[in-house]
Amino acid sequence: MTGLDARPVESTAALAGTLAVVVALAVGLGVGSPLPVATSVVGGLAVAGGAWALDRETNARTAAGSVALLAGSLCLGLALYLGRGSYALPVYAGIGVAVALVAVDATTGLVESESLGTALRENGNALLVGIVIAVLLNLNAQFGVATAFFGALLAAAVATPLGAFVTLQLAVLGVLGLLSRAVPVLTDWVPETGSDGPLATLDDVAVSPRALPRAVWGVVGLEVLVALSPVGRSLFALLLDSVPVVGPLLELALGWPLHVLVGLVGAALSAVLLADAAQVWVVDWLGDDPARTLALQAGGLVAVAATLVGTAVASALGVTPLSVGTAGVAPLVGPAGVVLGGAVSLLLLVGIALQIPSVLSAYGLLPSSTAGFAAGSALLFVTTLAAAEMGLATPLVVLGVAGAILVWDTGAHARNIGDHLGRAADSTDSQFVHVTGSALVLAGGVGLALAARYLLVPVLAPPADPTAAGRSAVALGLVVVAVIAFGVAITLRDGRPAGE
Repeated sequence: MTGLDARPVESTAALAGTLAVVVALAVGLGVGSPLPVATSVVGGLAVAGGAWALDRETNARTAAGSVALLAGSLCLGLALYLGRGSYALPVYAGIGVAVALVAVDATTGLVESESLGTALRENGNALLVGIVIAVLLNLNAQFGVATAFFGALLAAAVATPLGAFVTLQLAVLGVLGLLSRAVPVLTDWVPETGSDGPLATLDDVAVSPRALPRAVWGVVGLEVLVALSPVGRSLFALLLDSVPVVGPLLELALGWPLHVLVGLVGAALSAVLLADAAQVWVVDWLGDDPARTLALQAGGLVAVAATLVGTAVASALGVTPLSVGTAGVAPLVGPAGVVLGGAVSLLLLVGIALQIPSVLSAYGLLPSSTAGFAAGSALLFVTTLAAAEMGLATPLVVLGVAGAILVWDTGAHARNIGDHLGRAADSTDSQFVHVTGSALVLAGGVGLALAARYLLVPVLAPPADPTAAGRSAVALGLVVVAVIAFGVAITLRDGRPAGE
């Protein structure tokens, strides 16, 4: 990064993040269970920590950031899982995302962070590859696809002696063709010794199918036609029976041993060609900076490895790691595929949530310099209103709204100092004066709102329904706080840059 680091000044930005965590915990614990609330907040902080580490210069820290980013996304998903069926589920989601938005903007500057989107994309790519591998392994393990396919192929090939004789010739020709393509690959892999080795001999034996004389293909084609004829198959069987010793031995060899031997050789050569193709694909996938790409994909790679190994160990121990049911595509995908698919979905949702402030700022709906602070504090505000409808105590509602406004104001102040003095500037004095003044003004608003709830409304309009009265008083208190905060925001805006 060149020039002045105009990200939010560190100490004040850290205070804004701390305030967001406090407000999130207060609102969440006011209506929900401790475990989902803590998991959601930790997930938001982990996402922010990952975004911070991604901007470091070393690949090791980038890899740690990638892992933290995915871990935070999984924590947010775990919070939703723990809160499933609960009326407080929207609160669990809202506080986690709000903390993530504020903390990411406090650490990296949300709109300016390019590595965050890159890491989300690369982790998603790694997880998608893992899903493909998991599905293939599950299909083979559950249904024996590979075993059934090759077993049926071998049975069809050796169904009759003449058919076995013809298919063996075709298999040998196929192996020779594979050999002609595999020898150059093996030559590139094996270091030069200065003398002809086994590869030179194999190169002499290898024959491309296109290089074979047409007469050979004509004979093979004629044999195929004869093998398809019942008369031809019967005559070949009589020929084998007429030879006392060689006939039965040849019939036994044509039964399956020679086919299996040639098939194993063909499988080995195919593996060489697949490895070469995979090498080319991996090199293209990793791009010009493989170390950097792997570091960005570290979270997805760790998740894939842990999921595949974990499900394999669980299956070996006879433990069902995840109930996937018997309907739909879940049995085809398998437990590992379901877990990795869920991880991709969570990563996608987190990526969308983190990109929304940037999109809104691009259309001028949010200031680009404080998009994360504005979106996060707004989400805290809305979450507090939702929690109020779920029975959140009136003092916590008013404090939550005031805290959300203070989070935005503190974050905007941090960015304002960063724009003028840089991220590393000493903002202790300015922070104390500004935050204290804002807190005092908001405290006055909170006092007025609580007075309206507990003194003014009961005196002027004694309620017949305490629940309805409580909600109306809370609404009145929110209006008071919002009006005061609006006036404070306009006052504090005077003299600031237009972006604020």
